Amino acid sequence: MNNSQSFTLCALSLAMIASAQAQERNSFVADSRMSIRYSQYYWNEDHGNGVGPTRDEWVQATLLSYKSGWYEDLVGLDYSYGLADALEVGNKATSISNLEAGDTVQSPHGIAKPVEAYLRGHLVGEAGEFNYGVGKKSRRYGLYFDDPISRILPPSTLGADMEYRFGGLEARYSYINGFSARNESGWADDLTNFSGEKIDAMQLYALNYSFDDGTQILVEYAESEDYLKASSIKIKHSFQLSADQFLDLYATHGMQQDAGKLFDYQGVPGLYEAENSHDARYIELSAKYRFGHAYAGVDYNKVSGDDFDRLFFSADHGTWNSSAKLFYYFGAENEEMYRVSAGTDFDFIGVPQLRLDSHYAFSDHAAGYNGFSRREFQTVLQYNFTGMLSGLGLAWLHNEFTTKGTPDQVNRFAASYGPAGIITHHANRFYMNYIYNF
Repeated sequence: MNNSQSFTLCALSLAMIASAQAQERNSFVADSRMSIRYSQYYWNEDHGNGVGPTRDEWVQATLLSYKSGWYEDLVGLDYSYGLADALEVGNKATSISNLEAGDTVQSPHGIAKPVEAYLRGHLVGEAGEFNYGVGKKSRRYGLYFDDPISRILPPSTLGADMEYRFGGLEARYSYINGFSARNESGWADDLTNFSGEKIDAMQLYALNYSFDDGTQILVEYAESEDYLKASSIKIKHSFQLSADQFLDLYATHGMQQDAGKLFDYQGVPGLYEAENSHDARYIELSAKYRFGHAYAGVDYNKVSGDDFDRLFFSADHGTWNSSAKLFYYFGAENEEMYRVSAGTDFDFIGVPQLRLDSHYAFSDHAAGYNGFSRREFQTVLQYNFTGMLSGLGLAWLHNEFTTKGTPDQVNRFAASYGPAGIITHHANRFYMNYIYNF
């Protein structure tokens, strides 16, 4: 057991003792919340005669979650435990995503692990609110995101966090030194590069300020020690056009660069070509018109420098705070993406529980490729039940992601099959989730 695990388990043990002593503390007990989520996902996916995965997986999972109230208004505890296994994996499947493949894709390993084990605290006063915590949980930044939605169990990271809020100001910091993949059991693994060398830690910083006129500025910086660093600045302004009409405008600039001796300068077969340095940048302009229960949006993204497709560590599932991060990245060098999107619920016909969201994105150029094009069309239909079936949600996701192009043998000598590579992926995903709150 490494030092970080020992420290976290010690902290959690102290929290359990505090919990036992707090049985007569009404706020800690009375404000506690417990829930259980049961899920079944069925995914049918293929590569459309291109390069990509073939999946035919039906899986199930149970996630039990507990969140305490505050002990002496200072300390609280969050704990979640997840179980998952396969109901059926088709014979033609070459890949599985919600679970880890065993000897074959058709015999995957089940999952049994703590998804969250987090000791949190806060101090509140006239000078603002200070939140802090240590342990395992899913963390969310613009530059890094433990996505809790896309797979049947979420990934999580091991580390410590601090947050300060005062008025329109929010400042955050996280220190991460372990990762628990969404499709694996276990407590946490070390962060490593693609050669298996250990990355000691990843640190994230975020500063957000909201002005009274509806303007918001978000600045973030993240660095995996001696491996990769990234930063972004995002400016948002919302205009209220009428009582139920709003126009949101966004402008974002970001970059990612190599950060030292652990960076994979030698390349990674099938993912990245060798390079002496890495410097990728992007600029994004977006607009969204919201009216009633509906919206329509447009996005433009342009990548420059190198491909914007590097990960903070080898097992990272991938984050990019951009509309160009869709099923995969519209992130090749000099790639320009255009996207249109729209969504609504069906309150206008008396069915507010039903929701439809869709987008179409395209690009037609990337440096180093001949005949390059990339397209994505996605539709998500959701229904959340009420009444006797409250807590039950159904969803269907249909996605068609297609990329074409061949290396020009001048600026690019091998096709990438990484996040911004030459990948084709068609998917139909069906989700069933039932949440019961005790």
